[in-house]
Amino acid sequence: MNPSIKATVENSTSAVDSSEINQISVPIEERRRRKGIYADTCGRIRDMIVYGELASGDRINELSLCELLSVSRTPIREALKVLAGEGLIELLPNRGSRVSTPSSAEITNLFAIIAALERLAIESVAVIATEENLMYLRSLHDEMRLCHFAQDRERYFDLNHLIHETIINMACNPQLTRLHADLMTRARRPRFIAIANKARWEESVKEHDLLMGALELRDARFAGEILSRHVFKTGAAYLNSIETFTDLTKSKSEKSKHLKKIKKC
Repeated sequence: MNPSIKATVENSTSAVDSSEINQISVPIEERRRRKGIYADTCGRIRDMIVYGELASGDRINELSLCELLSVSRTPIREALKVLAGEGLIELLPNRGSRVSTPSSAEITNLFAIIAALERLAIESVAVIATEENLMYLRSLHDEMRLCHFAQDRERYFDLNHLIHETIINMACNPQLTRLHADLMTRARRPRFIAIANKARWEESVKEHDLLMGALELRDARFAGEILSRHVFKTGAAYLNSIETFTDLTKSKSEKSKHLKKIKKC
């Protein structure tokens, strides 16, 4: 081939390749940007549900969320689909969506499975954990205790969640880790509400003290019993808080009706 023609072909090919790469890279970057927005939006709405800004049964006002989170309706709707998959949101055909209200049976079953998984994990961790692993858990535990002393419930809850998550990860069982992560997403709101009760919060801290001690003693059986009981009590505390709230609501409603009758008389 003529050298000048060959050079022209090579330059032309390079130009085409470069152009194609640029055309491809723009959509990829745009997809990444959108994915980041969707993930952030989903995380923020999830936190609003977990920390009680959106209560069980609340209807989701998409326009209000758009304004609050400074995003369009598309990320909001995508986030709601994800949260529906996690069991936090209920999608209503042609009627929008609302925060899910799990039944007592669903909560009982959920915490029973989590208790079994965490017991399996902690009994394994008590045997296979390295000293460095235990030192890391101890550091998380001590920091969590400081948050309890300071009555910083949100930070305490985040550290508590991290401790449970770390124990699962230390068991080195990928299937267990995936299943537990899915269940904990569904249990995150009930777990946070459970420690709104001061007595349960105090009790929970003591249970974590016992758990940490059992781990450091490498007592797998005792650690398993403590953690399993701890998870069951958390589920029960949540159900008790919901029943108390329901009773208070009924009481207020009956009182309001009684006052209306008095005014009519």
